[in-house]
Amino acid sequence: DQRRSYGYQRVGILAALLNAVALIVIVLAIGFEAVRRLMAPEPVQGGTVIATALVAIAINVFVLLTLRAEVNNLNLRAALLHVTGDVAASAAVVIAGGVILLTGWLYIDPLLSLAIAALIAYGAWGIVRETVNLLMEGTPPDINMAEVSSEISGTDLVTGVHDLHVWALSSEDVALSCHIVIADTSLGDAEHVVRDLEGRLCSQFAIGHTTIQVESCHPCGEIHHGAGEHNHPHAHLTFTSARPAPPRAAGSSAPPR
Repeated sequence: DQRRSYGYQRVGILAALLNAVALIVIVLAIGFEAVRRLMAPEPVQGGTVIATALVAIAINVFVLLTLRAEVNNLNLRAALLHVTGDVAASAAVVIAGGVILLTGWLYIDPLLSLAIAALIAYGAWGIVRETVNLLMEGTPPDINMAEVSSEISGTDLVTGVHDLHVWALSSEDVALSCHIVIADTSLGDAEHVVRDLEGRLCSQFAIGHTTIQVESCHPCGEIHHGAGEHNHPHAHLTFTSARPAPPRAAGSSAPPR
């Protein structure tokens, strides 16, 4: 719309951040309760907790299998982490309940709770770091800026590249903007260079949105549009593109070149 030209893609990022922060708060609560139980163990009905945990595992495993189909979506990955934590916690309850039934050792419950809390906290912190990087318009971790610059600079007629920026619009969409300097050529050739670059950036780095400004290195700064006087010091042409990019698996490296 008029106020949000990029749309609402980042709503999912904000939701993922809130989900991860909520998980960290839950982890702190679990940790506090586990420490309290370590200091003052309480009786646990092993059979009851095992039965309840098995039902929870069955439900959460079904949800887990459903969410795994969308692992590239950051918000769903946060939800996946949430459900995975529930499954792990339920499994820990089953183990703790069994140990308590067999041995009566009450410390197993808070110890397993602390272990599960640590694992969930680790995953949640990873989601927080990724969402903050997205909101700060940082370069995606799987994209090497030096390789992108080299790919652009190695293109025929391109003599230089500067003001290069790569950032993520969401966990799945990546954008690039840059200025390239090209040798003396026609407008048609300049556009061909840009379109070729757009295709290679999309296929090799999964960059689907590009804005490339062309600068001429002609002595009088002119990209030839046709006959006429050259009466300005420097010419700029800007080309933009938005095309479907190959899927970007979370945490993966750029596609092979």
